[in-house]
Amino acid sequence: MKKYLLAGLIGAVGLAGAAMSGPLSAAEIVLKAGHSQNAGEPMDLGLKMIAEHVKKATNGRVEIQIFPNMQLGGEVEMIKQVLTGTLDITSPSNAPLTNFVPELKIFDMPFLFRDEAHMIKVLRGPVLQDINKIVSKRGIRLLGVYNVGVRHLMTKKLVKSIEDLQGLKIRTMQSKYHMAAFNAFGANATPISYAELYSSLQTGVVDGAEAANTNYFEKKFYEVAPYWGQLGWTILTAPIIMSEEKFASLPADAQKALIEGGNKAAAWEQDYYAAVDKERLQSLKDAGVTISVLDTAPFMEAAAKVHAEFLTSDDEKRILKIIQDTK
Repeated sequence: MKKYLLAGLIGAVGLAGAAMSGPLSAAEIVLKAGHSQNAGEPMDLGLKMIAEHVKKATNGRVEIQIFPNMQLGGEVEMIKQVLTGTLDITSPSNAPLTNFVPELKIFDMPFLFRDEAHMIKVLRGPVLQDINKIVSKRGIRLLGVYNVGVRHLMTKKLVKSIEDLQGLKIRTMQSKYHMAAFNAFGANATPISYAELYSSLQTGVVDGAEAANTNYFEKKFYEVAPYWGQLGWTILTAPIIMSEEKFASLPADAQKALIEGGNKAAAWEQDYYAAVDKERLQSLKDAGVTISVLDTAPFMEAAAKVHAEFLTSDDEKRILKIIQDTK
């Protein structure tokens, strides 16, 4: 973890002084941003990048104060605060955000992106503007979308194909879209708390779970689920959001700076997380973890049924096609 944080700090030269939290400021406009990661982790560094850009672009008139590590509440609480106007910016995981902005469920669809490079191209393309127009009706403005990692499959016994997955109890997030995906794959989706995952694997409450290279390695899940199937069934995202009403109330230069800063921060974080995740795969190989590469074709066929079940509006179908057609 020390290497992970050090790499982030080195990769974000000049950001250390941009955390605008603390005493009252002389800025004309002060915005509050809260998030769940620790100070110095990628999400935090990205928000500091936005803060630095906004401050410079507005000649110090607009300042962003950053509150990391759930100082202002958990992700759900901070989403509610943004919607009610008591918090200006947050960057929650997409899954809980869909309870308030269901149109963002597209980011939780299985096999939405072919790989990380495809995801990055999509998130830096015009489709995000389309999504922004849709979610603005819910009172939300998207400033960018963070990459939170390609998700694979950890199991207590070797899984080499979709047939081997049939009937296994696989822990998922408490997301109906994630549960629907693993049920479609033939597993028995079992939503349990992330904090309980290690012990649940250890005691056999579940037979496996899904995760990214990074948290599979950092949390040492390989000790209790030593088989790591490279599946890439989804890539988790964390949108950077703010109140549309608050955004619209800001002067034009502040709006422009927030959009530019959000794009800049999201692009940096997407690349950084992708690099760290690749490093962690090598760390897993070095630790002697049994790694297999699963044939994704039958999983993708099952995923199409999930898309058809949940992406039913004309807008959702149109955006799905744009994403799938992005080369």
